[in-house]
Amino acid sequence: MEKKSKKTTQIYRKHEGTNRLLIEVALDHYEDIFNEWDPAPFKRRDIDPDLQAFLEECSEEISMRHPLAIAFYLPKAELDYEKQEKCVQGLHNFFTFNKHLTKKELRFSYHQALRYFLIGLVFLAVAVLFEHQFEKTVLFELLDQGIFVGGWVFAWEALTTVAFQNQKIKRRIAEWDRFLDAPVVFKKERKPDQVFD
Repeated sequence: MEKKSKKTTQIYRKHEGTNRLLIEVALDHYEDIFNEWDPAPFKRRDIDPDLQAFLEECSEEISMRHPLAIAFYLPKAELDYEKQEKCVQGLHNFFTFNKHLTKKELRFSYHQALRYFLIGLVFLAVAVLFEHQFEKTVLFELLDQGIFVGGWVFAWEALTTVAFQNQKIKRRIAEWDRFLDAPVVFKKERKPDQVFD
């Protein structure tokens, strides 16, 4: 883990005297940040899918111990402070909305796990009831075993949902929080370590 962290700090520069690691992106125009097919104003527009994939990939590479900053490099002639403010607001809205959707997905996943667990309990209770209430015939034995196995399958699905799937969703929420915390800067120099077209 220490090696990965050291390698990451060698690849990503630090943001102007802070301990934030800088994700650097080269642009031709401010519009390159956003999805060209989305007609909404910057403040409500989705970001470009390739840019989103790039940011997420960089964030996955960087340990969660390191806060982030995002730098966009544009030609000097393109610099426009009013557009910058709109872009920063648009990015913030995009990250906030996606965090909201991911939290909603987590709540649904917990409800699903609870349903699986309750169904599993019902199956197991029915299996135990069958075992004690009915005389043992081949048919009832098969039915009882089937219900018993079904109960464990539902219980196991609930466990894997909570222990594994939900952890991935929580990680994504932490990633959105991390992007929301990241300062976004625009620079006229054009020499990032990673280039986004």
